[in-house]
Amino acid sequence: MRFQRTTRLFRGQLDLAPFLCVLFPIALAAMLQGHLILPRGNRIALPASSAGPATAHGEPTLILAVDRHQRLYFENQITTLQSLEETLTRRSRNPRPGILLVEADASVSYGFLMGISDLARRSGMTEIVLSTLPASTP
Repeated sequence: MRFQRTTRLFRGQLDLAPFLCVLFPIALAAMLQGHLILPRGNRIALPASSAGPATAHGEPTLILAVDRHQRLYFENQITTLQSLEETLTRRSRNPRPGILLVEADASVSYGFLMGISDLARRSGMTEIVLSTLPASTP
């Protein structure tokens, strides 16, 4: 007994629209995956100042960040005063040690910043700059 075939083989042109409608959102999500995640970190509210920039473009700078809880971050790593002094001593032995740029939160006390400045001077750093935001103009 012979059965009649009810399905036919596809003999037309392939339509890419359904495949692209699935492929493009997946590709877009894969490209934006890293940009949609907020980076982790601490917020530092720099004080505003009407003075111009303290460092010239292209000068070698070492950046030290201090948050409102007086935690120190040097080269994107949390550090202590002792290890900071050792690192700055090692860096100041270079022929061009650079400038220590201190990005301190506005709530950090002046005495703590002077302690960091004294530590940097003992380590051999010759230039220390406190970073500020440009003042807003009315």
